Amino acid sequence: GAIVYAILVGKSPAHSLWRIFVWSTGSPAEGEVTPAGRFLGILVTVCGLIILSLLLGIVTEMFTTKMTEIKQGVNKVVEGGHVVILGFTECTRCLLEELANARESEGGGMFVILAQEKKDDVENALFGNSLKIENSRIVVRSGSSCTIRDLHKVAANSAAQVVIMSDTSISPEEADAKSIRTLLALMTKGWPTNGRVIVQCASEANRTLFKNIYSNKEVEVVVVGNIVAKLMAQTSRQHGLATVFGMMLGFEGDEFYSEEWPDLVGSTFREAVFRFSQAVVLGVFSAEEECMINPGWDYKIQEGDRIIVLAEDNDAYTLEDKPYYTPPEVDLEEPIPPLNTSAEELKARTSRESTPTKTLIIGWNNNIGPLLLSLDSVSAHGSSITIYSPRPVEDREQDIAKLELRVGQKLEAASIKHVCVDSDEASSKLELQRLNHHEHDCVFILAEGATRAKADERTMAILTQLNAIGAEIPAEEKKHFDPVVEMCEDSTAEHLQMCGFLNFVHSNSLISQALAAVTEEPQVNAIYHDLMSNVHNSFEFRSYKDFLRQGEKEPDMLSFGEAAHRISEAGDIALVAWSAVPKEGTAEEREWEMNPKDKITPRQWSSDDQVVVIRRFGSVD
Repeated sequence: GAIVYAILVGKSPAHSLWRIFVWSTGSPAEGEVTPAGRFLGILVTVCGLIILSLLLGIVTEMFTTKMTEIKQGVNKVVEGGHVVILGFTECTRCLLEELANARESEGGGMFVILAQEKKDDVENALFGNSLKIENSRIVVRSGSSCTIRDLHKVAANSAAQVVIMSDTSISPEEADAKSIRTLLALMTKGWPTNGRVIVQCASEANRTLFKNIYSNKEVEVVVVGNIVAKLMAQTSRQHGLATVFGMMLGFEGDEFYSEEWPDLVGSTFREAVFRFSQAVVLGVFSAEEECMINPGWDYKIQEGDRIIVLAEDNDAYTLEDKPYYTPPEVDLEEPIPPLNTSAEELKARTSRESTPTKTLIIGWNNNIGPLLLSLDSVSAHGSSITIYSPRPVEDREQDIAKLELRVGQKLEAASIKHVCVDSDEASSKLELQRLNHHEHDCVFILAEGATRAKADERTMAILTQLNAIGAEIPAEEKKHFDPVVEMCEDSTAEHLQMCGFLNFVHSNSLISQALAAVTEEPQVNAIYHDLMSNVHNSFEFRSYKDFLRQGEKEPDMLSFGEAAHRISEAGDIALVAWSAVPKEGTAEEREWEMNPKDKITPRQWSSDDQVVVIRRFGSVD
């Protein structure tokens, strides 16, 4: 710059260098004419530049550090009334979508995730899969859920709900131990101050332990793994049961609501059922907060009881002045023929199968224990269960021994045979052929893999191979192949349907739906537990013909009100939903309608249609 200045202006090199220095630094020494003054000006200017550079360096470092903290998720969240999710698992994405769906009408919610993984990894895993959160916001922070400092970072003290996720990467007992430590960390500070804690428990045996740890705080313990396993076992006997149960769990369509109706005090449960034309009545919450699903038709509604219903919204139903369905008068002098189904069967608990069966389980995960218990409770003595998995046989036997010790009972009805295979060969045709799956009465496929995607990839590969193997076997030499499949990703449902497999259970979705529902309404937890415990009731499919009298023809036209009334005459059995076979489908592809809004107008009915009922164990009329 000094050389160009000297050429253009015609000044000496020394003057040109001085002028360029003054211009480039803005030095106040411009007015100095003596060499000593100029030297001092240069010295002061250089020192100023050094100080300025230091200040700029400090500011840059502070800015870089702050951006790194934001990127790594270590800075504190300033929020209140939000939902804190402690832990990041394969269910977190589904849980966020369910919670966002539930709060869409409120303008969205605020969800804060505290994960051990890096913030970038969690955000990429969430938002890289087209996360549907509507108007809600998500904040991710990295840290340990057992550390007070990290819990303070996500404002656990001011949260409305704190959800403790179960770590599925470790054993159920280890996962519960980790959750216990997290609960204790919250307990030391009394957090959340004005909120609730929802704990995903991995083992049913630890349910009471979690409730007792934090006794002075409202804690809801959700044991969803057992529900998934029980649903898989029941779905093997009643095709599509998991689909109907999933409809009850989610926020799409009808949901659970409970409300006190003083005008019903003194009425029977039967009378209450027919006073709500826009809802399906399921049971009552007593004044003592006891959940009673299908308490029996003669149960008297008491003061303080809240009626549990399935409805589209809490303001979409109301108490009618009179019953929406009135049965026709019956000539009492005419003899009443017996039911097509005996009274003993309609009041009995779920019975064991009468003949030994052969069951094949492909895969091994945390659901294997509850699944084996469920199968052992219904299988005839002398049955057999073959388990095919890369997991070492010694580890499997140890897991089963721990299971028997934990529940205090032996798996006696069925003998267990283990088949081991290398992980890389699990979907090999050669390995699968030796299973002779066509000889088994029931086949279960559990999700097994390092990730959700890997598990579903293996599942689809195994199903494709089994289909190909079955195609080579003559029809008269093989049993019907309708496996119960556990899937992890939403897209897998389409792949299964395309291949003709309709009997599947979306485990992650069921777990997330249950957790989200309990997070929004804690009393829903008692409803799930009652429905799936099989202590008082059985949730099952039935043919409408089961509730007709002998010699009575099945109707061509039927209303929901008439069906509910006729079913109630057979015993303490409540109608929840019914089905209709699609015009271009089979009975296995039927669609289910829960809580039809028009319960009075008859619709077409065929012998292929079924009803979904809650059947109470006990006496019948």
